[in-house]
Amino acid sequence: MSNKITKAESEELKNNRGRSRSYTNDEITVFWRPELCIHSANCLIGLPGVFDSSERPWVNIRGASSKEIIKTVNTCPSRALLFMKNESVTLRKNRKKSRKPPKFARVQILKDGPAIISGNFILRDSDKKKIRLKTDKAAICRCGASHKKPLCDGTHLRIGFKDSDL
Repeated sequence: MSNKITKAESEELKNNRGRSRSYTNDEITVFWRPELCIHSANCLIGLPGVFDSSERPWVNIRGASSKEIIKTVNTCPSRALLFMKNESVTLRKNRKKSRKPPKFARVQILKDGPAIISGNFILRDSDKKKIRLKTDKAAICRCGASHKKPLCDGTHLRIGFKDSDL
């Protein structure tokens, strides 16, 4: 799964400059969209030399190789972290890959957190109206305390939700 920034996401970041942060080195730029972050901590666990929530700024883009950073950013289930390869360094032509949409939806239950749905799915509310999403993934609240229901807003961390509570 890749968290490489899409054209639509790039446009969204240009229009909402204050809502995201970017960190760049010579090769890549990493974007963080806090409103989408579900605090899965994949970044903190995967690459603590780069992602450290006790530091300001919390992303040290020079703390590892671009390849390692991309690998860790790709583990972000909510796409709150995205990356873009900087064009000035791109030496070879990028070939367009034909990307077939997935046939099925994938559901991953995060320990003590939300359910992540990705792939081919439609999310509907209780009135059967489609819920519009900005990405091809959705973090669904399992604790019941989210203020963005049915989507997760990270409240499970504040209230200390555990899988054993179910």
